[in-house]
Amino acid sequence: MPTSTRGSGPDQGTPSPLAEALDKSKQATEDVKKAADDLAVVHAVLDTKLARGASDGDVARAVAETDKVEKRLTRSAEKLDEVNETLERETRGPA
Repeated sequence: MPTSTRGSGPDQGTPSPLAEALDKSKQATEDVKKAADDLAVVHAVLDTKLARGASDGDVARAVAETDKVEKRLTRSAEKLDEVNETLERETRGPA
C-alpha cells in the first residue's frame, strides 16, 4: 500500500519513487526485526540447553556468535526505523 502519491504521475494513482522506497524499506525493517527475534529465541534455547552440559569450543563459539548476530540485526532494525521516519517525513512534504 503506497504511503504517498507526492510526485506521482498524471493519474495521481501511481506512488512516487520515494513512497515506493518507503514501503520497501518498511517491509525490510519488519523482516530484519523478525529475523532478530527468531535468532534471539534460537540463542536462548541453545544457551540454556548447552549450559546444562559441557560444550566444546566450537559449539560455545557458535552460541556466542548467535548473540552477536542478533544484536547486530537489532541495531540494523533500529537504524532502518530512523530511515523510515525520514522517508515518511519526506513523502508527506511541507506541512
